[in-house]
Amino acid sequence: MKVYVYIVPVDDGAAPNPYGGVCTLAICKMNLRKIAKKGDWIIGLSNSFELIYTMKITTVMSMKEYDEFTKEHLQIKIPNKTSKIIEEQMGDSVYDFSNDEIKLRPSVHSRCTKEMDLFGENVLLSNFFYYFGSVAQKLPKEFLDIVSLDIDFIELNEELKNQFFFWLQNQNSELNKIYAKPHVIGLISPSDRTKEMSCCRRKKIEKNFFNSNS
Repeated sequence: MKVYVYIVPVDDGAAPNPYGGVCTLAICKMNLRKIAKKGDWIIGLSNSFELIYTMKITTVMSMKEYDEFTKEHLQIKIPNKTSKIIEEQMGDSVYDFSNDEIKLRPSVHSRCTKEMDLFGENVLLSNFFYYFGSVAQKLPKEFLDIVSLDIDFIELNEELKNQFFFWLQNQNSELNKIYAKPHVIGLISPSDRTKEMSCCRRKKIEKNFFNSNS
């Protein structure tokens, strides 16, 4: 079992997407989605090193399989940008594999992210998660400064893994519960400069890794 940690650049309900009773990571974090396996854990931190969410990966699907799965079983994950309900607007099943050409649905992502999203290949799903959103939880001091926005993600060593699970167990948090809305709430538009800047920085970090491994 591996435990991966990263800073969530924009906690808006899309990546991760905690809705529909299943926490998913289907876009962004292309390098992490490509290597993480069933049974691994993901830890997403705020830039102040507080816990936004953590999940044990219970299923790994290809992006095409996820598209088919959401159409049949989890339609809330298919983005509806005209909806005024945040859960529907922030769907992360943003790619339609119905035809030979993979099409991008109207969503939080744009064509400039398509190549990198698809490079990730997989979608990580969990029905064993904790999502705290805007009431992110303070972690032990040992987790301060372990990762930054300039690092895609890190893998915890055994000592930090043990400390994290000991801390998590003692929180008595309710499994699969959304404790609060994401940090960024309401309708997200392309004119949201804070989100755009954060996404640009995230894309730059991931693109550097992408270019070095392509």
